Amino acid sequence: MRAIWTGEIAFGLVTIPVRLYTATRDLTPHFTTLHRECGGRVHMARRCSTCDRDVDFGELGKGYEVDKGVYALFTKEELAKLEDDEAGGTIEIVAFVEPGAIDLSYIDKSYWVGVGGKNSRGFALLQHVLTETHRVALAKTKLRSRTRLAVVRPHGKLFALEMMRYADEIVNPEAIDVPEPRPASPRELELAHGLVQALSGPFDPARHPDQYRAAVAAAVEDKTASCELTQQPVTADRALGKVIDLAELLARSLAKTEPNGDRNRVVAQAAPVTGAPRRAPAERRGGARQSGESKKRATG
Repeated sequence: MRAIWTGEIAFGLVTIPVRLYTATRDLTPHFTTLHRECGGRVHMARRCSTCDRDVDFGELGKGYEVDKGVYALFTKEELAKLEDDEAGGTIEIVAFVEPGAIDLSYIDKSYWVGVGGKNSRGFALLQHVLTETHRVALAKTKLRSRTRLAVVRPHGKLFALEMMRYADEIVNPEAIDVPEPRPASPRELELAHGLVQALSGPFDPARHPDQYRAAVAAAVEDKTASCELTQQPVTADRALGKVIDLAELLARSLAKTEPNGDRNRVVAQAAPVTGAPRRAPAERRGGARQSGESKKRATG
């Protein structure tokens, strides 16, 4: 797997070269919005509500709403200046904490971190220390535009880098107004304990597949088998372009299999006609001989 980011872990005065890899992938089925009448794809235009016209990317800006309908306008360059350069290219460890001290609601996205150079001593040292002390590292890093908090924890031969949300991004559960739960009876507690024991076991993610994705795959297969399909309309220009491309590909393929004497003939037949018809090489040679014989008769 290719690394998506190369940097280093700053561990006190020690710097550990590392490479970052994607730890998750989105397998959620995605659907394309189509026009039901003809099957054509529907494109979302960038249309200005004031000028009532489509706008190009070069005309776009970013606005921060300060009041209803009132925005502070920023250019791309202004936003780039606001980006914090701190910890750019570095996973800077700022503290070590117990794993249970970090609530799971803070975890956002996960990555794998592997050794980034030939010298892996520092990498192995940090793994060993975190394992022996039963700690995880709290770090700051900047992967794209924003500096984020992250958790670094050992995971086999790698580290897991788990991006975190900031404290003010977590909704305070105390602000949610819910009624007080009714205490359970001893009988209910006994039955609940029995159910927990019956369903207890090791975590096996393979036993809990994505049923929605399986249902979509089955539905697509059924529609394909019953020919409930639609094809995007092809305009005349696009159709012509596809035919020309196909002819070129066929010409190249045939040219590789034909003897040298026939190769020019194949390419000439497959070339697209853009002007007056081109004569075959034999016709040109024949025409040249006839022209030469005419000149001889004229001079004789």
